[in-house]
Amino acid sequence: MYIIVVGCGKVGSTLAKSLSDEGHDVVVIDSDAKNFERLGPDFNGMKIQGVVIDEDVLKQAGIERADALAAVTPDDSTNIMTAQIADEIYQVPKVIARIYDPLREDIFHSLGLETICPTTLAVEYIKSILLSREIRHKHRFGKDDVFFKYVTPKRDDVGKGLDKIVLPENCYLFGIIRNEHFYFKNKNIKLQENDIMVIAEKKVNQ
Repeated sequence: MYIIVVGCGKVGSTLAKSLSDEGHDVVVIDSDAKNFERLGPDFNGMKIQGVVIDEDVLKQAGIERADALAAVTPDDSTNIMTAQIADEIYQVPKVIARIYDPLREDIFHSLGLETICPTTLAVEYIKSILLSREIRHKHRFGKDDVFFKYVTPKRDDVGKGLDKIVLPENCYLFGIIRNEHFYFKNKNIKLQENDIMVIAEKKVNQ
């Protein structure tokens, strides 16, 4: 896939490296060239410095042929504007925006934008610990339901690379939440005791 990652902070750089390691064509956009240092010397994708909502910059990044775009800058408004441009003007097939303010998340959903809110994920997980209950979010993909649940690591798994974590059948480690930031599964990330594991569990519907 040809994927554009807007924002090269902790989440954006980790996402870009993970996607690149999996063989995708990745372009990273950031207004500050220093942030590209987070990608490391082995990153094989393209790096573009510029205003992320500038259409000329987005065209330089290849938005007209992009299969997906993730807007993960530290600014909610920038992420939403970028997502709207990608979705409404360039009809990028898959667009997602990271949103810090949970009060704005429903508004953006009503606009048809797909978002992920680390704040909401962290709050729901803390509640699950305090109230001794498991938090599960259901999503429908085709005819199947996929539940996303948040669990603490087993003691034996702490220190292992995320690609070495063994889960039951029909379960997949989607990523982790660490210090209120979400990180996609990456073989270079070692699981820590205080991480929150985001696990996708597939339930097959007949």
